[in-house]
Amino acid sequence: MRNKIIVIAILVFVIAISGCINSDMDSINQSIPKLNDNIKNGDLNFNLAVDGLNSNKIANANAKIELAIGNFKNAKINIEDIKRTYKNLNNTKYVTYIDLISKELEFKTNATLSLQSAIQVYSGEKTTFNRYVDNANDYMKNGVAIQMERYKLVLNNPDLFNQ
Repeated sequence: MRNKIIVIAILVFVIAISGCINSDMDSINQSIPKLNDNIKNGDLNFNLAVDGLNSNKIANANAKIELAIGNFKNAKINIEDIKRTYKNLNNTKYVTYIDLISKELEFKTNATLSLQSAIQVYSGEKTTFNRYVDNANDYMKNGVAIQMERYKLVLNNPDLFNQ
């Protein structure tokens, strides 16, 4: 009888530990789609703000940049939630993926804030306007470069990323 209790206790312990290990990955897997949606919507609204600015529709550009700021803010919340548990992952590819998203998000947030500043000074000083636009372009280029690096990581590791 004592051996059965020991075996059952070991099984319960193993099941409990495996549940804890998988829970971090399950949590991350649930958060990644929301994170990607927020980044994708932020990119879309950023581009719509640029279109509005290029066509002198400043009110439209301002509305879209506000949406982009909100999207990227939500993505930052998502990434911070993920970062609370991702260091416990044993796979460095996942950690690298999350770090790349974080860097990408930082660049894209800075691009969005620079574009917002450009919109705010649109009819004012052209030198300041152009500086903000140049900064926005540089930040976004860096963000897209990180995004491409992240996509390559996914493509090169299809067994790890089922996207």
